Amino acid sequence: MDDRWIDEQIDNWVSDFLIDDAGDRVSSEVVPHAQAILTTFLRHACSIRGISPEGIEESDVRAGLLDGLKSISISNPVQEQVPALIGEFLADLTRRGRLADGESHQRVIDVLRDEYLRTTRSEVKSIERVASKIGRNEPCPCGSGKKYKKCCMNLLDTDLHN
Repeated sequence: MDDRWIDEQIDNWVSDFLIDDAGDRVSSEVVPHAQAILTTFLRHACSIRGISPEGIEESDVRAGLLDGLKSISISNPVQEQVPALIGEFLADLTRRGRLADGESHQRVIDVLRDEYLRTTRSEVKSIERVASKIGRNEPCPCGSGKKYKKCCMNLLDTDLHN
């Protein structure tokens, strides 16, 4: 099947949802990101097996949510609402007669919500120091017999600036 036709079909489906139903079902915080989220989700879901959108299955929906959206930078408050947005979109596709299993796919999204949020949260993880810090006046660990400050201490700075 022609990829351009599939992309056009996906764009039309997403636009129809956003124009007709998004105002009632999508928060104003998500609206600026909704087009990118939904098209990326559905394109990834279709690309796995090279199918058109009406042929997606549960495994495609799972991959679209958990893997497809990694390429988009989404803030944490919006990420919280992504599964609900996609679920509403899939249900809308069913109401329009475009997707036969949209409601079961919506349930899959509901089940995967926690896993999606766990894998996408941007949290800073601390790094634990394994070895003790070397003091400036201690012997250099390279074994030269010189003080660390006169030997290897500045090597990192020199390497970073070259």
